[in-house]
Amino acid sequence: MKIILEGCDGTGKTTLAKVLADKYSLDICHCTAYDPTDFDFYKQTARKENVIWDRHTIGELIYPEVFDREGQMSPEDVRIVLGYFRENGGKIFILTADNNIIKERLSSRSISEASKIVNQIEFINNKFKFYAKQFCVPIIDTSKMTLNEVFELIEKESKSYEFIHK
Repeated sequence: MKIILEGCDGTGKTTLAKVLADKYSLDICHCTAYDPTDFDFYKQTARKENVIWDRHTIGELIYPEVFDREGQMSPEDVRIVLGYFRENGGKIFILTADNNIIKERLSSRSISEASKIVNQIEFINNKFKFYAKQFCVPIIDTSKMTLNEVFELIEKESKSYEFIHK
């Protein structure tokens, strides 16, 4: 089993990753700005089995602009990596939530980047939704569903990738 969870900080990726990892004995890989974040890194990590990624490639198209750093991936690079990932049985989901709910969730954290993220929630959330459409990735709104409902939706293992939860 291979799953990528993408989305803005505060949408529930880490919580959901832990639930799925516990249920299916998956390793959790959390990609951050401290990783190489280039095409070769993402393509190599996509080869792993029994892993759930708490963020992977799509964030690399968004967060460099938020944190004023140079991005390592182009949209075409992401398209290739995600295609490779899907061809090898991987599932990709983008989690989103109401901007105010994300702000509430982030306010309880003490991460140094939280204020930059909070100030750009709308931009970040909209970019993830934009790329979801570009790369045909299902969107799951965690502010409209319980954790159990999100878990059940992902567990259905839709092969079509055509559903968008609203």
